[in-house]
Formats: sequence, C-alpha cells, structure tokens
Amino acid sequence: MTQVLQKRAERERRAAEDLRRWHAEHFRAAKELLYKIKETERILASACASLPNEEGDARLRRTGYTTLLTVRDTDVPQPTDDAMVFDAVHLEIVQEALQQAHTLLEEAEHLTAEISILSEGDTPHAANVMFEAAWDAAGALETTRGTQDAAFRAVIAMQDPIAAFQASVREELGVATPSPHRGVTAFRSNPGRAD
Repeated sequence: MTQVLQKRAERERRAAEDLRRWHAEHFRAAKELLYKIKETERILASACASLPNEEGDARLRRTGYTTLLTVRDTDVPQPTDDAMVFDAVHLEIVQEALQQAHTLLEEAEHLTAEISILSEGDTPHAANVMFEAAWDAAGALETTRGTQDAAFRAVIAMQDPIAAFQASVREELGVATPSPHRGVTAFRSNPGRAD
C-alpha cells in the first residue's frame, strides 16, 4: 500500500513539475514576444516624426525610390535647420529605426512560431495578428507611396492587437486582470450618524 501511494505521489509531483515548466516556458515566450513588438511600436512611433511629407515622398518616387531603406543620403538635402525639410538627418533616423524594427520583427517571428507550439486556444492567433500589425506598421513607414498620416495610423493600429494578445495570454496562464479600483478603499458614512 505504501509503495502504491509513493508511486502515485511521484506521478503527481512529476505532473506538477511538467505543468510549472510549461507555464514558465509559455510565460517566457509570450513576454519576449510582447517586449519585441512593443519595442518595435516605440521605435516606429518615434520615427514617424522624421518621415518626409507628401511632397518629399513624391520627389523620392520621381527619383525612382519605392522604399526609404534604399534612399542614399546624397539624394536628399544635406542637414538643414528647417524641420519641415526631409534631409539627410531625417533619412538616417528613419533608416536606423526601420533596421532596428526589422531585426526585432525577425526575432519576433521565431517567438510567434514558438507560441504556436506552446499555446492553444486564441493565443497563437492573437500572436499572429499582433505580429502582422507590426509588419504592416513597418511597411507603412518604409514606403514612399504612403503618407505620414498613414504611417501614424498603422503604428496606432498596433495597440488593439497588442491588448488582445495580452488578454489571451493572461487568460491562458490564469493570470487575474487587476481591478481598476485595486488599492482604493471606499468609505461609507454611517447612516445612523448625524454628520
């Protein structure tokens, strides 16, 4: 009888360890993916301020450029004091941001695949939607066929997929969502007491 109980306890212990390991791996992959996507969002949002205006985009298209990544600094004005002119400094800022975003998104792609293996339910789909929204935002900044407004909208459009992914992961991991009233104590006056 003792041996049977010991074997059962050992099976339960191993099952609990496996569950903890799965939980930890799932949390790690989700956290890393979320970090890379949010860092991409931050980088792209900052770079939006340096994008050319519609006139600048039109001039680059006439020169034959379809992507800001291939524009040479000799094909734009050298640094000027006019913030409205898309010059070599703005080009460098945008190109560096796009390269950083592409690196982060390549790493995020591996994590998205990992989540598709580790997770079930809505989480893999939510991860893919969030990942695609990030690529769309990077593409909106990169193209010379778009506008500053379209790029800003694409970056802002990342927010809902990020929130949906977070909610899905919380649900799958059994993490309670904090109450907006947490830490707030409400006091009621004593109805029988005259104030």
